[in-house]
Amino acid sequence: MAAKLGALPPAEQRKIAEEIRELAEEAIKMREFPDIYFMDGATGRRAVVSDGIDVWEIIEPYYVHGKSWDVLRESYPDLPESVLRAAIRYYEAYPEEIEERIRRNLDVES
Repeated sequence: MAAKLGALPPAEQRKIAEEIRELAEEAIKMREFPDIYFMDGATGRRAVVSDGIDVWEIIEPYYVHGKSWDVLRESYPDLPESVLRAAIRYYEAYPEEIEERIRRNLDVES
């Protein structure tokens, strides 16, 4: 296991205990939310729905417009309702994580 962790990209090499903690957290979240997985990107690891869109990106219009289902549905007319609802459930369980990403994005746009 240590060798596999050591093979991760340098930006992700941290103490083994820290890496194992993060992987365990993600595993628990994926069991809790089977439609969600985690992906690396320019801004770090983030929650993604099965269609490959970041959860925070889906939730952003919902969040900005006072948690309006209609705005969310209009923002993503091609996504199945089940995907949108999975994103909302994940957001409701981990609001700090998703709202932090939304805030960062809104700061960049300002």
